[in-house]
Amino acid sequence: MYSHSVTLDSSKCRGCTDCIKRCPTEAIRVRDSKAKIINDRCIDCGNCIAVCNNGAKKAVMDSIGMIKAYPYRIALTAPSFYAQFSKGESIENIIAALYTIGFTDVFEVSQAAQIITKHTQEYMKSDREYPVISSACPVIMRLIQRRFPALIHHVLPIMSPMELAARYVKETYARAGIDVSQVGVFFISPCPAKATDIHKPKGFEKSYVDGAFSMQEIYLKVIHTMEGTYLKEKKRVPSPDGILWATRNGGVSNNEIDNHIAVDGIERVIDILEKVEDGTLSKIHYIEALACTGGCLGGALTIENPFVSRHTLKKLVEKERKLLGDKAIQEDTLLEEIPYLYNISVDPKPVFSLDEDLETAIEMMEHIESLYKQLPQIDCGSCGAPTCRCFAEDVVKGCANVEDCIFMLRKRIKELSESMFELTKKILPTTKG
Repeated sequence: MYSHSVTLDSSKCRGCTDCIKRCPTEAIRVRDSKAKIINDRCIDCGNCIAVCNNGAKKAVMDSIGMIKAYPYRIALTAPSFYAQFSKGESIENIIAALYTIGFTDVFEVSQAAQIITKHTQEYMKSDREYPVISSACPVIMRLIQRRFPALIHHVLPIMSPMELAARYVKETYARAGIDVSQVGVFFISPCPAKATDIHKPKGFEKSYVDGAFSMQEIYLKVIHTMEGTYLKEKKRVPSPDGILWATRNGGVSNNEIDNHIAVDGIERVIDILEKVEDGTLSKIHYIEALACTGGCLGGALTIENPFVSRHTLKKLVEKERKLLGDKAIQEDTLLEEIPYLYNISVDPKPVFSLDEDLETAIEMMEHIESLYKQLPQIDCGSCGAPTCRCFAEDVVKGCANVEDCIFMLRKRIKELSESMFELTKKILPTTKG
């Protein structure tokens, strides 16, 4: 059974504790000199992959070899993919190279992104409990399920551009009389969370995407076949607004939603969600939340520096607008007709609750607070937990010993040595003379 796209290679782990500090859901501990991932808490954000200098954390993506199982092999290109090519490569040449490496067709997710923007605008016209939180980033969705379960009803119940693109592709082939079981749709992903989203979708029983490939892997294959390739007899539909989805504010910069904010970076998103939870952002109508700094351009599986790729993206958008000129974007009516709302509810998964029984949970919290007051509260990480409060929780849950804290161990040793010293001063009754 598929679990997570972020995994740990223990043989490469040196127990350095770098990763435990950067995990937004406190899902990593170091035990016996090796990091361990708490699966229930992991949201596949890829932060640990980015900070691990030993290569112990890695993304488990699908193998590109799986496309051979399908006569029709369609690549879904994320807008962020084009931004990895910073030497002036055209979108047309990049697409041509994708044909060369084995795909039989390419569909640009930016086209679906423009449709999702329209659907979002329509959704926001009816009365809603504000703020509505974007649902395109799978990391944010999993973060809300686990850390902010009370906010699930604020989530926009609309599929991601990736999912809409996949459904459009399969419907197009089906209408052409082709058995969809012969059609493989594959997403070129900037982050591991998209792979998890495909294998364990939210809001739907099954994803129409058949696999997700690492953007790094596909980039290297494409760049090696770029020379001399060019696109033949294949008209592209310019989608400048959709391409902007790769960066912060891209999903809201050209829509008609008033009073919105865009936030990127998981720590900043958490801060915003905390404000939503306590009711201080009730006047904001819409929040675009992206886990990676810089949006998808900062994904763990990208190649280029996000600041460089942002510049590249800007140039691409300018070029797309020139190609479009004064013409209105000719959007495919089928793309607009595909059902886009969630058809099953997204359930909360509150992994931070101490116990299902309220009285037991309160008692455990009191023990945690009591122990926390005894700890140094410097969050050094030497115990293997990211913070002293996390360590106190681990102890109360029976997952750690108090003496795992070096300061508590020293205190205990001091107490024992003083007791031993006092014992040595005592004289046995049989030796008294």
